[in-house]
Amino acid sequence: MILIAPGCKSPDTEPDQVLFYTGSSNGSISHPISLCKLDYKTFKISVVDSFKGSHGSSYLALSPDRQFMYAIDKTLWDTSSGEQRVSSFRINSASYGLEYLNSQSSKGQGPCHVFCNKDRSYIFTANYNSGSLAAFPLDENGEILPASDVYQGTGSGPNQQRQTSAHAHYVTLDRDENFLLSPDLGSDRVLIFKFDPSEGKLIPNPAQPFFQTAPGAGPRHLDFHPNGQYLYVINELNGTLTACSFQSSTGEVAEINTASTLPDDFIGFNGSAAVRVHPNGKFVYASNRGDLNSIAGFRILDDGSLERIQILTGVPDRPRDFNIDPSGKFMLVAGERSDDIELYLIDADTGELSSTGEKIRLNAPANILFIENQD
Repeated sequence: MILIAPGCKSPDTEPDQVLFYTGSSNGSISHPISLCKLDYKTFKISVVDSFKGSHGSSYLALSPDRQFMYAIDKTLWDTSSGEQRVSSFRINSASYGLEYLNSQSSKGQGPCHVFCNKDRSYIFTANYNSGSLAAFPLDENGEILPASDVYQGTGSGPNQQRQTSAHAHYVTLDRDENFLLSPDLGSDRVLIFKFDPSEGKLIPNPAQPFFQTAPGAGPRHLDFHPNGQYLYVINELNGTLTACSFQSSTGEVAEINTASTLPDDFIGFNGSAAVRVHPNGKFVYASNRGDLNSIAGFRILDDGSLERIQILTGVPDRPRDFNIDPSGKFMLVAGERSDDIELYLIDADTGELSSTGEKIRLNAPANILFIENQD
């Protein structure tokens, strides 16, 4: 269900609008997190408010109870280590405004992703520059406690410009929250850990400590299918999307197939970025940044494999992130370089995208996070 903003219809009818947060990667602006509204009737997007308390908040995570937000914060924790921060905010239940609570060191340089578990007992961060991951307990007031464990990645890849060392780029738990997975762009691996919440420790999975991608692929993000049996890895450096099976009992990952996110005749620079599975589990989408800013759409076949259906060009410049609204009818695409977010319609039968022409101006939007009701 969608969390209906004040003034909307009751939960028993179709909602009129949905709220979402955006995070900006621009570290020089004072209010990097914005609260926005999408009107389902008029297709209009508007900014409701913006909030201070962090800088360069390029990724955001909500606690599942929607009481707290956790944000990447590029503010230096201390100058000697060069470590940056992860910050917490309380969400006002009436206005959805944010109140800054506290920060901790992200336990690395270049924090780029944050994830909160279901019972709001831990958050996890991925640090790109240093290649490290960290687990942080949360107290009953939503504040972040010092890290309970830090994992330092190792390894490299064949791309001498981007893969001379580990570069953790994303972190998430599986649907049952027994395993933590983290794509490491630098080592061409998706790291797999067992997570022990009683001790807060990241334990390399004995059954399979990592899934190895193609050399030079550069895995960046992943997203699970709603059934939890498949996951999809976007590879930044070679512009591909890899479909994988996932064994929830053992945490083992195996490739099903890999498809290009680019036309067969593409020549030029590309850096693929985000991947999102449609809520209905029938489609998955990936973004491309560079000489062909685009969204690639794929049909998910019965065995979890991919079949490309569309490459939509002309999207906002440098689409670092996009997201699908909870109804599954709309997609918002964030242009980090063009400073805008554009609204697209999703065809329920084919999965193809078409632009509504509706845009909103925001400074360097890098993440889009819809608010959903968990009741």
